[in-house]
Order: sequence, then C-alpha cells, then structure tokens
Amino acid sequence: MAAFVSFVSTYAVWIYLLLAFGILFAIKMLVDARRLSRATLFSLEQERAAEQVYRALILAVILLMTIMVVTAINVWLAPNAPPAESPILRGPTATLAPFVIPTNSPVPTLTPTLVRVTETPFSVGTPIGATATSTRAIRPTAPLAVASATPVYAMAPPVIVGPIPNGGTWIGEGQANAAMTFRWNCEKCALGANDWFEVVISFTDRAGAPRTFAGRTQERFLALKRIYEGGGFELYQKAKEDTFYWFVQVKREPGNVPLSAPSDTWKFVWK
Repeated sequence: MAAFVSFVSTYAVWIYLLLAFGILFAIKMLVDARRLSRATLFSLEQERAAEQVYRALILAVILLMTIMVVTAINVWLAPNAPPAESPILRGPTATLAPFVIPTNSPVPTLTPTLVRVTETPFSVGTPIGATATSTRAIRPTAPLAVASATPVYAMAPPVIVGPIPNGGTWIGEGQANAAMTFRWNCEKCALGANDWFEVVISFTDRAGAPRTFAGRTQERFLALKRIYEGGGFELYQKAKEDTFYWFVQVKREPGNVPLSAPSDTWKFVWK
C-alpha cells in the first residue's frame, strides 16, 4: 500500500494529464453521439447513438472518480502514509558540525615531591687546590594532561527512510508538496514538549555560495514545502546542478541543544 501511495504521489502530474485526455475523449464521444442521433431517422442508428452516449457518460464518471481518488491520496494519504521499507544508504558526510556537550575528563592532580638538596660547604682549612662540591637533585617534571571532549547524546540518531531512492531525481515545482516529503524512523526517540526533529537542507547556489535551510516538526515526516513556506525564500532551481543534501537531528529548546547525532546525509535532485 505504501508503495502504491508513493507511486501515485510521485507521478500525480502525469496521471492528471492522462485523466484529462480521457475526459476530453469522453466529451468527444458524447458530442459525436448527439450529432448522430440528430442526423439520422433510423431506429438502429438511434440505438447506436444512445449506446455511445451511455458509454461516454460512464467513461466520464469513472475518470472523474479516479481524479478524486488521486487527489485524496496526494492530500491525505501521502503525507501520513507509513514509509516503505528500503535499504539505508550512507550518503556523504554532513557539512554542518553538530553542537556537542563536552564531558571533561578529570585532570590528574600533581603531587609535589620535596627533594632535599645536599651541599658540601667549604671547610675551614681546606687545602689550596681542593675542590668544594655541591650536589643538587633535579626535581622531576610531570607531563601535563590534556582534557578530552567526547560528544554524549541522549537519543539514538534518526534513520532516514524516504523519499526514495537516495539521490533520486524529481521534476517540477509541484513535487515539493507531496512527493518531496522527508521521512525517518526513530524508535527510541521519546520527544518532550520542547524537543523537535530538525531537517537541515544544504546546497551550493548557482553563484557558488553555500546555503543552508532548516525546518522542524514533532512528526516522523516533513514536506519540503513546509520548510521554506513563509520564509521569504525559494529552493526550486536555486542549487548548482539542482543537487540538494539533507539530514535530520533531534534538538531541544531553549538553546538549540542537540539530543542525538545527525542521521546519515541523503541527497536529491530537483529540476
């Protein structure tokens, strides 16, 4: 079922075009039948025209119902459909470094060691030519310990499951609302009231400058259009070679604190 919904949402534009041609064909059949019924006086031709009218009406009704079903799938089922199982492909490393919570290892305390300095002073009556020696021990120097920072996260990273395939190509500006819906799994992610899934999209614009945009949700999916909707910017045909990269990460407000490592980075081509 999930595969069927994904297919319909991906090729919705072509399905609408085919259905529109079918409706035009049904209208032509109806016009031809009405013209035939008015132009002939024979009963056989009249029955033939009536059958053609009947077939044209049935075809038009079926096509209209199909349009309604496709529209319902794009509007209601596609955003809420469970993601289809697919192999997880590892993409290139994310360009954004995550915020980490450093844990400082304790610095070992240096215990000073007192060393007695032994000196042999000149004695009275030391013969000329005798040498007075002084022995001084060298205090050992302990090496300085360097604190290490290790990222610690409260949750496992999300696992991307769509849109598939990773690195696939989508054509048309309308794909951002239905087909271009980012999906992921996170079985051990128990989000609180201030926790979010943050989807980060990065690309190089046609002038060669790096660009990054992000959107947040508490669901396991987020449509591309919702990321830039109301933000005063557009992504369609803005990337160099039409290539975009994205990943998802769990964060908490206030402070934009990451609760998980970033997921694998996937890419898509949007022409």
